[in-house]
Amino acid sequence: MYCVIRRAAEALVLGSLLAASPAAQADVTITQLANGGVILSEEGSRVMIDGMVVEPYSIYAGLPPQAAADFAAASGLFAGVDLVLASHRHHDHNQPAFACEFMQKSSGSELVTSAEVVGLMREKCRSFVTGSKRVRTVDPQPGQPVVVEKAGGRVTLYRLSHGKRKYAKIENFAHLVELGGLRFLHIGDAAMDPEAFELAGLAGVEADVAFIPAWFFQPGPGAAVVEAYMDAPLKVAVQVPPDEMAEARRFLGEQYPEVRLLDPLTEIRVTAP
Repeated sequence: MYCVIRRAAEALVLGSLLAASPAAQADVTITQLANGGVILSEEGSRVMIDGMVVEPYSIYAGLPPQAAADFAAASGLFAGVDLVLASHRHHDHNQPAFACEFMQKSSGSELVTSAEVVGLMREKCRSFVTGSKRVRTVDPQPGQPVVVEKAGGRVTLYRLSHGKRKYAKIENFAHLVELGGLRFLHIGDAAMDPEAFELAGLAGVEADVAFIPAWFFQPGPGAAVVEAYMDAPLKVAVQVPPDEMAEARRFLGEQYPEVRLLDPLTEIRVTAP
């Protein structure tokens, strides 16, 4: 079903589900950005999730310098993004000043996210955020997702709990992106709690690719949640601090060899019949 391209260079076939006839295929390219950030690209449609992160934040990474330059100009890797999604307001997933910069530079992009994310952006570019028709807030409720269609893609947004206590009120969205005949599930910083996935309405949702924070694979409750709600044919571990990358890669290689952990700017091409 998919092949890996390291920084768009060498290709390696990894599965027996790769369609035999090019005429019957729809290719979607996944590009890993910083932390949980990804771009999904299919001919005529590009979706970016949690990709407006440029500077390192806390223990987490920013963009490599060459990608940061493209981001600032909305060019290269960041050109032609149709739909921009941000799972929640934390700065390792969305950085308000850079979000303002990108949205003003990328005149064809539409941002769909929570009121919390837009509220922080308003502090950096008030006139743009309040006056632009390309900035839209949505408010999915438990069991009541919101559907957005844009440039041939369809996205279902679910309200998925970030956690308990001080994290309980944070608006965290999961995104199910349907593009090129494939379904991509991105959960932001979801709680490792099966009840949270049930309340969100994610029970029975099937994905071809799931982007899963790496801590779900550590010893504890996360593995059962992955098996029950995110058992996609291709699982990509995200949100790994740079200093922990080598250790995480060794652990996943031993315990979860089927799970991919990608360096920034690595690309995966996923093919559906």
